[in-house]
Amino acid sequence: MSSIARFVSWVTDNAETISIIVSIFLALVPAVWAFIRYLTLKSKELQHERFKIYHGLIKELVQPDSPGQVMSMDRQMAIVFELRHFSEYFELTQRLLEGLRENWMDPRAKRLTSEIDRTLKYIEVNSSLKPASASTAVAAPPVKA
Repeated sequence: MSSIARFVSWVTDNAETISIIVSIFLALVPAVWAFIRYLTLKSKELQHERFKIYHGLIKELVQPDSPGQVMSMDRQMAIVFELRHFSEYFELTQRLLEGLRENWMDPRAKRLTSEIDRTLKYIEVNSSLKPASASTAVAAPPVKA
């Protein structure tokens, strides 16, 4: 008996089992596709939400709630700390904080600049980024008093 004949005989003998397996597989394909699609959409939503949160934190860090209002140093320190949770933005965060540190070298802002230094150290340790040199650091625009 040839191998083709044996295969046809096997398929004929196991037709019911094969049809059940094929039916289960065909039923699962749309479910798996829907699940993959769901995960993709959730991932994009999460990415967009993190984008909004990060940019909101940056705005709160450098811009007072209303013009002429004094910024709370403790709030700014908390924001600088929270920037550690956005590893996808480490490169920008590093440049931003180095520029802000240069602008905020006032002795009264020592606690804030110390928190900036700690966050920059955290970024350096937890990413592949190297500390930016003075020539590559981009300074933030001056803050109006």
